[in-house]
Amino acid sequence: MILSGEAIRERLKAGQIFKQATWAEESIMEASYALRIANDGLLIDGNFYDPGTTFRKNYIEIGPGKLAILSTIERLNMPGDLLGKIGIRFDQTTQGLTGLMGIQVDPLFGSEQDDERLFVRVANLGNESIRLLPGDKVFTFEVHEVRGDVQPPSSGKRPIWTRLKRRLGNQNNASWTYITQVDYNLSNETQNIKDYLQPLVMFGVFLVAVTILGVAVTMILSVRDTPEVMVPNWVTDWAWALALSTITLTTLAIVWVGFIAGWRAWRPYRANQTKPRKEAR
Repeated sequence: MILSGEAIRERLKAGQIFKQATWAEESIMEASYALRIANDGLLIDGNFYDPGTTFRKNYIEIGPGKLAILSTIERLNMPGDLLGKIGIRFDQTTQGLTGLMGIQVDPLFGSEQDDERLFVRVANLGNESIRLLPGDKVFTFEVHEVRGDVQPPSSGKRPIWTRLKRRLGNQNNASWTYITQVDYNLSNETQNIKDYLQPLVMFGVFLVAVTILGVAVTMILSVRDTPEVMVPNWVTDWAWALALSTITLTTLAIVWVGFIAGWRAWRPYRANQTKPRKEAR
């Protein structure tokens, strides 16, 4: 049976479910409790903020495709006849926030610790960043009755935060989903292809320009060797000077384009050649 809001309130006033002074009256819903997120005990952008270490920014931002760990302001003190079910509230799910955690909070959870809270790993599967403020109501907490006797939890378990850091701290990208990492790698490869193709296109333009210039020079020289009686009236000394100036400037421009194309084609090649040597060190 799921406890109503009024039944949850009675248990809270009796010091059950959450420890005193860590729960809020306005978080009690019709048949659930709205958990609030804390400003510590977080994993944001691959950085751990231990319990007691305050996250300094005004808001918590989870980018598209990124993972994070959020913790609750509420400290657990579950009695032996109740268990909790965690979910994500509607406003956050519409933005793409998805939970990556076990949804059940067992009876007696937190009853033997002074400061046991919930740490929830989430992912942003939406297209835009999600911004959350400390104190925002992000998770729902349903409370269910348990029939029968419940064995106390085994002693000697490490705190949940310690276990999370030990498991996630060894991962290369604890804040990225696999799909996002693949997309990131594909974007890099696409950019690399562009870096190679642009110089090739420029070099092709360079070859076409050289060909046109060669044809123009050939035509001008052929006119130069033509008998004067067959040369058009506009071919005067100043016309030859203008033609030679144009050819000179065009030649310089083509040489410059060719130099830039060659440099841009050689630079990625050089970077790829030097990378293995750096790794070998």
